[in-house]
Amino acid sequence: MFEHFIQNYGYYAVFICACLEGEIAVLTAGFLCKRGIMSLQMVIFFAFLGTVITEQCLFFVGRIYGARLLKKYRTLEKKSHKVIEFLQKYSSVFIFGSRFVYGIRNISPIIIGMAKIPPLRFSILNVPAAFIWSVSVAGVGYAFADLLEIAKERVEYLQITALILLCGALLFFIYKKK
Repeated sequence: MFEHFIQNYGYYAVFICACLEGEIAVLTAGFLCKRGIMSLQMVIFFAFLGTVITEQCLFFVGRIYGARLLKKYRTLEKKSHKVIEFLQKYSSVFIFGSRFVYGIRNISPIIIGMAKIPPLRFSILNVPAAFIWSVSVAGVGYAFADLLEIAKERVEYLQITALILLCGALLFFIYKKK
């Protein structure tokens, strides 16, 4: 499914999907690069561009509208104080690492903006993290393309992708504790 979507819409699809939780699309695009259908450098560029633009915008949404959102949703306001305290103490690790945790990548910049982290500090950490994310996710798709092609015949492609993402997250948490 993603393979056909990426093939039909190319780098635009990579950009749009990277604006969302786009790991599967960027992995798929990396896979297509190995097959000679797309350029790995262009996939990395559009994934990087999509994720940086989105996260910078979401950061300012949190910074500008965060207080109003918390007032509107009182249950979030009560829980947010602990998260914001944590962010102020460990902001660099959280800003850099949150993009590598599936499911929180797009909400994290909003919360970071609400914590009143300075915009320059966020950008200084966000841009290199986005580059590393783009290179690593597209690179995993490229590196494991042959294995995925063989496994694709036996197992659903999404299951393989989920396994790769799970392994990546597991490695992240193992090294994070050290």
